[in-house]
Amino acid sequence: MLGDKLLIALNFSLVIIAGILLLSLFDIGISPTGRATYDPSEMLCVVNFKENYNSWEDIDSCCLEVRKQLSCVKDKGYYTDKTVEWRCGTGPLNYWLSDETYNYCKEQVIW
Repeated sequence: MLGDKLLIALNFSLVIIAGILLLSLFDIGISPTGRATYDPSEMLCVVNFKENYNSWEDIDSCCLEVRKQLSCVKDKGYYTDKTVEWRCGTGPLNYWLSDETYNYCKEQVIW
C-alpha cells in the first residue's frame, strides 16, 4: 500500500509537529524564522549632553534621533551598572547605546 519512504517521511513530520506542540504546552516561545528577538530589559539608550547623562526608555524614538547623528563609533562606556558599546553623536550631544539597542536600531526602516 504505502511505501516505506512515505511512512518514514510521515512519521518524521508527526514527530516534528509533536515537538512543536510539546514546546507550546510548556509555553516555550520560538522566535519567528529569520527574525531576531530583542529583550527590552537588555536594551539601553543613554543621552549625554556635556556632563549630563540620562537614560531614555523609548527605544524607537532613540533610534530615530541616533540616525540623525553624523557618526556612530564603537566606544565602550558605562552607565550605572550597565555597559554601553556605541557612541553616536554630533558635537556635545551624544547617544550611548548597548549592542542590543544598536542592532535593534539597525533593523529599523529608518536606518
